[in-house]
Amino acid sequence: MSLVHPVRPGRAASTGSVSLRVDVAEVMLEEDGRNEWVTVEDYRRGEPDPLHLGAAEQLQHLVAHHPDAIVTLSRLCEPEELLGVVRILPIALDRYGIVLRVEKLRDHTDVRLPFRRRVDSGTEAAAELRHLLAEGSRRRPCAR
Repeated sequence: MSLVHPVRPGRAASTGSVSLRVDVAEVMLEEDGRNEWVTVEDYRRGEPDPLHLGAAEQLQHLVAHHPDAIVTLSRLCEPEELLGVVRILPIALDRYGIVLRVEKLRDHTDVRLPFRRRVDSGTEAAAELRHLLAEGSRRRPCAR
């Protein structure tokens, strides 16, 4: 839960825009279908993921220019996760790995492909993605 408060008018008011301040009161982390409460202090101490600024562009580039790489990465998914697959899209990239959305006719599953180690730069992430691609290329394609 967070509380939103309008900020006192100043320069923002003269331009016609509205400024808001968000006070975080509660934080819940949801991962792999599990929910875990995080203290506000731990949340504030958290640091942004080093890939957060360029991740969206990297994922869009992957979809637009390297669909073969997505197919190769999908080989790292469990075969039963690929039964009835309609489409696979990379939807997240962070210091710990890449997440593929495996879409089926009526639902989807998000599958995290973890890096071997935490990365701290785009260069390190590229090396880890190359490692995942090498792993995927060694596996036989699943019949879809």
